[in-house]
Amino acid sequence: MSKKDTGHGRRKKDDDGNFMGYMRVFLDDKGVAAVTPSSKYLVERVVKAMDLEHAKVIVEYGAAEGVMTRRILAKMRPDARLIAIEFNKNLYDEFVATVSDLRMVAVHGDVREIDKILAAHGVDQADVIISGVPFAFFTGRGRHELLNKTVELLRPGGRFVPYQVTTHLIPLL
Repeated sequence: MSKKDTGHGRRKKDDDGNFMGYMRVFLDDKGVAAVTPSSKYLVERVVKAMDLEHAKVIVEYGAAEGVMTRRILAKMRPDARLIAIEFNKNLYDEFVATVSDLRMVAVHGDVREIDKILAAHGVDQADVIISGVPFAFFTGRGRHELLNKTVELLRPGGRFVPYQVTTHLIPLL
């Protein structure tokens, strides 16, 4: 995979490398839902739904290689904090090697333990929780438990913004 320096201390993969990297991870880990990174159109639509102008604590379920994360960091307030969680070790390693911001904490962990993860970082409520994790891969009970934790961890009036390729969440939401 060829990497290019963006001039901001981050490396950028070329388009073919990005696709092949995702494809390898997808084939190696059936818990990964995407074969390719999110498109710029999806990223913009999701970021717009997050209402980042008012958010001080943002949580990202499934940061992958940071496509969504980079845009969140570019749009969020200077005094905001982002906790970005990724379960897959290969994606997490790539993520921490290429995305860096003092306002962000990267966590290699399981979002089903979100209550413990946030408590470990001194966070009791979030303004926005965004999710790219494949809820369809969880059991019915697992989906309910994660959604219940998500609701409990959102401040009143907070936003949960899931982006999925499936309709599994529609009845639950």
